[in-house]
Amino acid sequence: MKLSLRALSLASCLVFSLAAAPLAHADITSAIVYTGIPDPGNAADLANQGAGLASASFTIGALGINFQSPPAAYTVVAFLNNPTFSNQVNGFNPNGVADNLELVITGSLFLNAGNNSFVVGHDDGAVLNITGFGNVVNAPGPTSFSNSPFTVNAPSAGMYNFSLEYTECCGAPADLLFTVNNAPVGTSTPEPSSIALFGTGLLAAAGIARRRIFS
Repeated sequence: MKLSLRALSLASCLVFSLAAAPLAHADITSAIVYTGIPDPGNAADLANQGAGLASASFTIGALGINFQSPPAAYTVVAFLNNPTFSNQVNGFNPNGVADNLELVITGSLFLNAGNNSFVVGHDDGAVLNITGFGNVVNAPGPTSFSNSPFTVNAPSAGMYNFSLEYTECCGAPADLLFTVNNAPVGTSTPEPSSIALFGTGLLAAAGIARRRIFS
């Protein structure tokens, strides 16, 4: 009986914990950093993504798209939260200075039906495109840290493709934050429909355990 009661308690805790968790589920298709870019003052310039530039793919860790260069380390690797790099070409140096770089991150993110709250914080330029909504952030030029909050009204719940371009120039700090519904994009949290399904299964299991206990 003690084991059954503990299982019932654990199932209930999991349901409530998952229901309360912030959600920003996203599937990152590609994350590439380019260094030594020719036009660091314009995040929208395709020349900053040229094949001849030093570049590498990188992983987005548990913090999601929440990058900030620490005061003592204005380097590419420190800015990107010490990721794993792959496909390093043309002399890419992860320990190089983070000045004059471009990030290009693509993927899909989960939106609830109706209003979804976005924030893109950036120093310097940022351009965010969401399929079906266009360039919801279009601030490609240099700036001090700037928050760009906005709302996207999705016609239905589901995954929506996005591309985020960011340039860093003009000296430290490098800073980029991308959140949806108060959680950084790229964190490994499931969309609400998955949580609801999982929660239903846990409650059903808890109900079976309860019937066994009191029958």
